[in-house]
Amino acid sequence: MSKTSKNTNLGVMTGAFIFFLFLIGFKKFDEAYIQLKHSVVSEHIHAVLFYSLELAVLIFIAYGVCKVISNINKQKFFVKINYKLFYYMGVALFFLPVLHGLGEALDTAHDWKSIPMDIPVWCAIGAFLLIIAEIFRYGIRMKEDQDLTV
Repeated sequence: MSKTSKNTNLGVMTGAFIFFLFLIGFKKFDEAYIQLKHSVVSEHIHAVLFYSLELAVLIFIAYGVCKVISNINKQKFFVKINYKLFYYMGVALFFLPVLHGLGEALDTAHDWKSIPMDIPVWCAIGAFLLIIAEIFRYGIRMKEDQDLTV
């Protein structure tokens, strides 16, 4: 298998993965958008702030995934940026349920329960990303040690 074929296959698989994630999240995103639209019209500042922060966290996570995949396509596995991206995405996934809980507590004008937020799932994915970040950090350290010995 040639190198271009391997990169093409990885690109196709990545595109399909992102497409299916988009399909899964679209219904929930659409429900959140309707709530955000009502909050803006009603001038509920708390709701707009928390919805916007949740959206910013989700956009950051999508950016992080795309950047890590881009680095892997360039054969840059154990570089510091991958470690940082996995670490910050893991922390952000712990931060997402906190934002949702604060929005639910402070904004009583809307039904925050209509937007599903499965806290154990988000925390488990965040913990998994933090574990991956530590694996990458260990790989970076091993790579640096190997570069020094050669």
